Amino acid sequence: MLKEPGDRPSQLTPRRGRMLMINELPPVLRRALTYHNLSKNQLLFQQGEPAQAIFWVESGRIKLLSFTDQQIITHYLVNVGESFAEASLYFETYACTAIAEQPSRIMAIPKQMFLETLRQSPSLSEQYLAHLTHRFATVKRLLELRSIRSARERLLHYLYQQRQPGQLTVPLTQPLKTLAIELGLSPEVLSRTFAQLESEEVLSRKKGSVLFNEAWLRS
Repeated sequence: MLKEPGDRPSQLTPRRGRMLMINELPPVLRRALTYHNLSKNQLLFQQGEPAQAIFWVESGRIKLLSFTDQQIITHYLVNVGESFAEASLYFETYACTAIAEQPSRIMAIPKQMFLETLRQSPSLSEQYLAHLTHRFATVKRLLELRSIRSARERLLHYLYQQRQPGQLTVPLTQPLKTLAIELGLSPEVLSRTFAQLESEEVLSRKKGSVLFNEAWLRS
């Protein structure tokens, strides 16, 4: 077993939220479901538009963005089984813009109907609360990562979050472009940072995974 260095980040990987299953929804919501089939980079809704629904990703991935006068801010990516636009339940307009990061199929439920059903269904309320708790933990983790100014330390912190105790190999389950978005780095900076860590013999990359240097971990 590898000994965890005292000055390294701890394992903080949250468990993935359980997917909302259509057959678990109350019949009234199943009948109200509509679907949006989006191509890559297709817009679902824009920041400031009237908020009419809450959404779940059935397949694909959604990117949530905000626009300022000087830049585009990427909040996070929404994966299969995860909801988004939760704030629309209590606000009149969408707080961000949603774009398909890849071809996606999205479930939509009218927000007022969903809110009324939550009030009447303790089991649905509990499931939805668990889902939101997972979302909060994920966003908190992203904020923690992005607060690390050094790209090198930010990437190392992320890899340590993903690494299982005692293991040298860390699976890379998403394309580098997607990982760069999650870390708040450009793809070019992420690629250079990986190259830097390889040149320092901290790790080596293989297809779909990263292998830590055991001697470096023990140092």
